[in-house]
Amino acid sequence: MKKYTTLYFDLDNTLLDFSAAEYKAIRKLFALHNLPISDEKIAKYSAINHTWWQRFEKGEIEKQQIYSGRFKEYLDFYKLEGDAYKMAEDYFDFLSEGYDLIDGADKALEYLKSKGYTICITTNGMSRTQYRRIDNCSIKRYFDYIFVSEDAKHQKPEVEYFEYVMKNTPEKDKSKILVIGDSMSSDILGGINFGVDTCWLNPNGCAGTYKSTYTISKIMNICDIL
Repeated sequence: MKKYTTLYFDLDNTLLDFSAAEYKAIRKLFALHNLPISDEKIAKYSAINHTWWQRFEKGEIEKQQIYSGRFKEYLDFYKLEGDAYKMAEDYFDFLSEGYDLIDGADKALEYLKSKGYTICITTNGMSRTQYRRIDNCSIKRYFDYIFVSEDAKHQKPEVEYFEYVMKNTPEKDKSKILVIGDSMSSDILGGINFGVDTCWLNPNGCAGTYKSTYTISKIMNICDIL
């Protein structure tokens, strides 16, 4: 077993339950803007949002285009009236209130901290939203470093993002770094391109686009590796 010293942990849907946070935020947002609310409509928003982030990760659009663009597409799809820009602002306020944990995240981090690993949070997103969520979550005490893409001026899977993280952390030996996350397109691809080992959190048993060093179905399984 390789001896790692430093763990680059993704945040959303790896440690914090972003799906739950998104669901709650969208329900509040639609209620505030007097839009119809149903699980079907929330699922449609999530699908639209996912495609916008995929386009961003591929370098097809700028991050700022996502924020109102996804809501404009949603409104257009259902032929609804609304202010996509105001919806984007309100959404971030509601999203920042979401910090439910992924099952087992606290126990996994407690174990890893007891083993002496340096734990870095590596997350895409807006700084004001992500820091507020982290500040209010119960696992913040385990984090040695926090890196939000907006601060880094780069995002996963860009190599420059991971270079920024390594520049600002003690470990410079790539063989001692492990990237852990749920996203093939940002975490795993980013780690591969950067030249470090990766661990893919794959709770649904999906087929992987890229070859990860390790694959786990639950975050607690990381303890079996480390």
